[in-house]
Amino acid sequence: MLILNNKDLETLLTTEEVLKVLEIGFREFKEDRCVTPVRFTLDVNDYQGQFLFMPGYLPGLKQFGTKVISVFPQNPSKRKPTIFASYLLSDPSTGELLALMEASTLTGIRTGGASALATRYLAREDVKVLGIIGTGFQAVFQVKAIRAVRDIEEVWAYDVDRERLENFCRSLTPIIPAHPTVDSSHVIQHADVIVTATTSQTPVLLGKDLKPGIHINAIGAFRPTMREIDEDIVRQATVVVDTFEGCLSEAGDLIIPINKGKFKREMIHGDLGDLITGRKRGRKSSDEVTLFKSVGFAMEDLVVAHLAYRKAIQEGRGKLVEMFES
Repeated sequence: MLILNNKDLETLLTTEEVLKVLEIGFREFKEDRCVTPVRFTLDVNDYQGQFLFMPGYLPGLKQFGTKVISVFPQNPSKRKPTIFASYLLSDPSTGELLALMEASTLTGIRTGGASALATRYLAREDVKVLGIIGTGFQAVFQVKAIRAVRDIEEVWAYDVDRERLENFCRSLTPIIPAHPTVDSSHVIQHADVIVTATTSQTPVLLGKDLKPGIHINAIGAFRPTMREIDEDIVRQATVVVDTFEGCLSEAGDLIIPINKGKFKREMIHGDLGDLITGRKRGRKSSDEVTLFKSVGFAMEDLVVAHLAYRKAIQEGRGKLVEMFES
């Protein structure tokens, strides 16, 4: 078994290669060659925690794996991260465990890749300014990936945590001008593309504040009770999801307006696979407001994990461990 840590993944996975395997994965998904149950959650009430399991199987590509995520909100009091994640990549023909990977970094890379693909199809070609609302772990991966598909010249960012915001912008400054702001409306005013990466229960973006032609990647809200965007945005935007099944069971951004009778499933333009395969058009006009809603998809983890494994074997990276010794 091969063990890959976060540094291994950051070294092995280039944005261009990640986008390529994600496109292949979405094509497999649209051809019904993808088995990915909606993530299963196991509550650990004694410790106020949760385990989430995300298995995926791509028979056409001969790939199988499972991501295991733990979310324990009390961990900071123990000086431990709230979230831990691991990925187990297996050989589907034998069941043999091929690799164990650090999966927080894997998740950041594949989530950034999905947003970049959506941006490629839905954002205007001439966008120059990227806005980030929520500057936690995911934010830097979003910036890196989106810069691979659009000529971004500056970043505007907002976070409720001032120290985290300042550290994020400082980390970007050697690469690209990054402006921290204490008012999220400044991000909306300046940005051509916006990423929302928060755990907010109430909208951080309002439809009345949006300018024509903007594209939004809403990646943060992943539970039915969470919202980053209001129903006005959902109603006025061309909405694309990562998957219908995932978003209609987990994305409060869509579920809440649907339950209020202010939005319908039929109003969703399509999923990302529809755009990649050409079954649906992307952006149709320069004034169109577009929205990509993502809650995460096990296929994305699987194809990126397999890419990392294949490259690690080729380049001799990672640590080999014998599970059974004779």
